Amino acid sequence: MPWNGLSSSCRRPICANSPLMRASSLGRNASSAWRRRALSCLVALGCMVGLLATRPARGAVVERVVAVVGEHAILLSDLRSRGRPFLLRIHRELPPGAQRTAAVSQMYKLLLDRMVEEQLQQRAANKLHIVVAPQEIDQAIARIAAQNGLTSLQIVQEAARSGMNEAEYRREIRRQLLDAKMLNLRLQGRIRITPGDLKAAYAQIARDERKKLWFRAAWIVLDAPRSSRTKSRRARDLAERLVARARRGTDFAALAREHSNDDESRKHGGLLGKLRFGTLPRTVDLAALSLDVGEVSAPVRDGDRIVIVKLVQRQQSSLPSFEEAAEELNQRVYMEKMNEARRHWLEGLRRTTHVEVRL
Repeated sequence: MPWNGLSSSCRRPICANSPLMRASSLGRNASSAWRRRALSCLVALGCMVGLLATRPARGAVVERVVAVVGEHAILLSDLRSRGRPFLLRIHRELPPGAQRTAAVSQMYKLLLDRMVEEQLQQRAANKLHIVVAPQEIDQAIARIAAQNGLTSLQIVQEAARSGMNEAEYRREIRRQLLDAKMLNLRLQGRIRITPGDLKAAYAQIARDERKKLWFRAAWIVLDAPRSSRTKSRRARDLAERLVARARRGTDFAALAREHSNDDESRKHGGLLGKLRFGTLPRTVDLAALSLDVGEVSAPVRDGDRIVIVKLVQRQQSSLPSFEEAAEELNQRVYMEKMNEARRHWLEGLRRTTHVEVRL
């Protein structure tokens, strides 16, 4: 969530406890757990919410420049100050050792990249005389608090528990507001969402959900050694005929008993046990994933075999219908397109500005 829904003119991300998100791979957590994560997100950098954090190591801080953007230098002390909330979390959640060290290193790398982007945005904002007023920050904090059923004071207290004082939290809100203003200025009216975009997004969510659902399938396995072109071609021709017959209504179990070379499943009409994605060979798994109940796949190759799959049963989906999910899908696609446009815009700023990272 790059902007946490801070700008009234910037579309909000899909609510994490909506029906669509609960059914997708992104939204299966209980609402109380989501609320705790949402509060953590409010006091963390939008792009860095997934990072773990820890208590800062003790020792002398040697000041140095870790990046240069145009004429502006980003100092090590600035980076460490911004990283403190994440560092605290890393220390709480990871024991001393290689994993903690790697997490700290990755956190500083991503954070410095974000600070470079922020400086690029600030330079662009200065040229356009775009500012964020203190009252806008107050209003943004009030909106965040209302969205989470808290007061502004409680939001600030949550920030403090994460290692970010009120001044630092307000600076973070200001950065996110400026980010939203710059994007709205450059991209307002330029983001177009087509019905095809919405259908593709829904299909991807449904596909992600299917990977988590159990299913039952039957298959017909034909020997098709790659070493023998003749046998391989005959197996392919037979497989295509069997698919055509099965799709016309011929009993799949009877075809499996007559033609399958898999002894174990053949006696059961090709029927396999209850499965989950990742159980079958990769090509067969993907074929089963694309099927609706009752459908028969095209022939797929698995090494020296050709396989035909029929989906017999799948665990019931909890996804709302496409029509019911249309509004949330629109928000999801909008945010994805905005993030992609933001990435391209920042890449353009980098190309026209001297940027040197020294970390």
